[in-house]
Amino acid sequence: MTQECKVHVVNRWWRGLWALALLGCTLGGCTALPDTRGFTVATIQLKEAMGTTGEVVKAEVASASSAGAVPRDDDSIKKLDAAWSATMRSLDAMVAYAKSIEEIVDAGNRGAESARDVADSVKRLLDTVSIDVATSASAEVVGVATDTIAFVYGEYAKHVAAQSLEEALANFGPSMVRISALINAQVTDARRLFVLQIEFQVHHLNKPELYGEWIALNDELSKLQDSATLQLFALISEGPARQPAKINELKAQLAQLDIVHQNFAPHIAEYNEKLKAIRQREKAGLSIIGAAENALAIWGATQLQLAKAVKERKPVNLDSLIAAVAEVRTLTQRWREL
Repeated sequence: MTQECKVHVVNRWWRGLWALALLGCTLGGCTALPDTRGFTVATIQLKEAMGTTGEVVKAEVASASSAGAVPRDDDSIKKLDAAWSATMRSLDAMVAYAKSIEEIVDAGNRGAESARDVADSVKRLLDTVSIDVATSASAEVVGVATDTIAFVYGEYAKHVAAQSLEEALANFGPSMVRISALINAQVTDARRLFVLQIEFQVHHLNKPELYGEWIALNDELSKLQDSATLQLFALISEGPARQPAKINELKAQLAQLDIVHQNFAPHIAEYNEKLKAIRQREKAGLSIIGAAENALAIWGATQLQLAKAVKERKPVNLDSLIAAVAEVRTLTQRWREL
């Protein structure tokens, strides 16, 4: 074989080898892994938005306390502080998890090593979520925590030996949904304490020494006015000439009742204004908490999208999560303007 022929054979051999390598990359997923920094940023923004949810609840506690509806050392205030501090620690853990996943994906698919890193990140997140008697969590939330821990630890034992990044992310998707639901349960606990502060204030307004007596008098007056009005209509319908004295008596009674009503109407108006303000804050606060719960649920579901994006080497779809965080911020701004 001439030297020239040898060169051609070698070149064809290398071209063939390169084609096989390219085909192997295509079939084996050598395409670059997606950038997950957007997920990390969205998680940080979610944590910040959730922080404002805590402001809403704490502001209602302050309102209840300043109105004298709740003593400053009331047990419900202590429980709220403990519960929300635990919730914020959980949110910090979510951010740490998102950053760790970003670092794992950036490092590339290192097979079983990447899978183990994912498993450890999920376990670390769960271990950081503090829910127990010390955090003043309700019995219901403690129950959710117990079930979640059992589930995730079981999943960890089954999937810690996964052989690839894609496999691990897919396997631990249900665990992440359960963990986000557990953190959401902490927010639901805050909802319960928020409603409690609202009802404390309404109950305080209704005390006899504040507006309770005025309300009772107003109710009694309304009954007398309704009774006199019905009697008057009945007599008039029979014919004005039949019982003129009784008709005049009822008219005089209604006039007197109207004078009495005018005397304490300002107190009732004041009560209604205060009650309206409380109910407006209640409506706005519950809207914010509901939006926060929705955002957390979407964050959990995004874990499944993240696993799919890594497997298919496509960008992570964060549209729903970004929109949910924006909703929390918008509602918070409206609440601040009340």
